[in-house]
Amino acid sequence: MPSRQISDCHPALQPLATQFLAQCKAAGLDVILTCTYRSGAEQNALCAQGRAASEHIVTNAKAGQSRHNTTLNGKPASTAFDFVPLDAAGQCIWNASNADFKKAVAIGKSLGLEWAGDWRSFVEYVHFSLPTLPASVSAS
Repeated sequence: MPSRQISDCHPALQPLATQFLAQCKAAGLDVILTCTYRSGAEQNALCAQGRAASEHIVTNAKAGQSRHNTTLNGKPASTAFDFVPLDAAGQCIWNASNADFKKAVAIGKSLGLEWAGDWRSFVEYVHFSLPTLPASVSAS
């Protein structure tokens, strides 16, 4: 199962993820991290999703191609995290047009995070990453 722990993020991302959650909370938003690090096997399984059935394709990245798979000295060091805001009933808000979702995105971008909702080739609304890949990480 993919990690949701900030401690499984790269040291450069950990304080930004913490600030993101704190600033969302201060803005009255209930936001959770749905994924920080995932193994190569988990990444390949996610990449296969939707390709053999009529499911929605959620990523084009295979193991070693995702910012969620990066390691530092052989340990998880994801340079990305996925998030989702929750509504008052605790239900996930997956709609990127929702006002709370937009507020969360604005907070992440204000911290200097790269939002995959701005990507042109494969838009991923729930994904933030460091804008550049630290030289010290490796793909797993």
